[in-house]
Amino acid sequence: MSNTKRIPEELISLALDYSRAGTLVQTPLDKLKVIRSDLLAGPLHSVYEPSVCFIVQGEKTATVGKTVYRCEAGKFFASSANLPVVGQVIKASSAKPYLALILTLDSGTIYELASATDFRRRTLESMGPGVFLDDVSELMVDAFLRLMRLLHQPTGLTILGPLIMKEITYYLMQSPFSRNLYDLGIKGSGVNRISRSIQKIRTDFAQPLKVEELARMADMSPSAYYENFKKFTALSPIQFQKQLRLQEARKLLATETEDVTSVAYAVGYESPSQFSRDYSRHFGSPPSKDLKNLRNGLERAAAIHSEMETSGSREGLRQSRNAAVGPGNRAAGDSSGQPLNGLTRARKSV
Repeated sequence: MSNTKRIPEELISLALDYSRAGTLVQTPLDKLKVIRSDLLAGPLHSVYEPSVCFIVQGEKTATVGKTVYRCEAGKFFASSANLPVVGQVIKASSAKPYLALILTLDSGTIYELASATDFRRRTLESMGPGVFLDDVSELMVDAFLRLMRLLHQPTGLTILGPLIMKEITYYLMQSPFSRNLYDLGIKGSGVNRISRSIQKIRTDFAQPLKVEELARMADMSPSAYYENFKKFTALSPIQFQKQLRLQEARKLLATETEDVTSVAYAVGYESPSQFSRDYSRHFGSPPSKDLKNLRNGLERAAAIHSEMETSGSREGLRQSRNAAVGPGNRAAGDSSGQPLNGLTRARKSV
């Protein structure tokens, strides 16, 4: 039986009820969000927080470093740390949009489960990538369904919601690939120490990177730190910092200033020309052209949306969605709930 057939129609319907096309929507449960795309979208560069993304319908790819994970309906994609991920929706339509439920993971819950059970012997032993992909179990599907049913029941959600989230985390930790997730909840574990250093890089991304200082924070030798960091993130510390800088730069250019040179300095670059080269390699266009493409797409969407409001045309709505993400400028929206406009938030996840 295929994974797609295992997804109950009721769960798809509930996900649609709590979604909006082209947007990541916060549900009444703080840690649960629903993302939907009626169009093929991406690539979107963002930073995932510790979370599990359950694909309910459609399909996307998630690229971490050079590894591409194919996320089909009936699978979940889990991240055990704040990691740069490039997402791309590759199967979606207005009739069957891409739908995913995103549940933020709680390290306290992971620690409680890790302490009460012996997951370590059931998982892979060596530190590996901080993300993994696996099939959802029937039990996990049922738990997500029960959680979605509670969203319109405030009292039930308050009482039962945390219990079901804990249940989902329990099933998640039964995956043979969940060793890093297990270690996330263990104080002093290698994953826990690497995760602390990742947070340091995220906080101080505009400052010069000092691997020796990060290694001391992780209580590792510089060589061991570098090796474990790259295993966990699929990037070197310098590459990790560079991706954070470039994502923050794109956000600043799109929302605050068009001055490429000042943005380059603001995110920590000493050379504006080096910044432009790195930006072009990462996003596919130099900063000025990338910004123009993004804004042209938004202007087309705004114009069509205005016409749609005047005429009440459903076709206008369809055209507006297409214009907002037009050719060469498609993105899936980040975890802050921003629309499909390609404007990413470097300090948020999806």
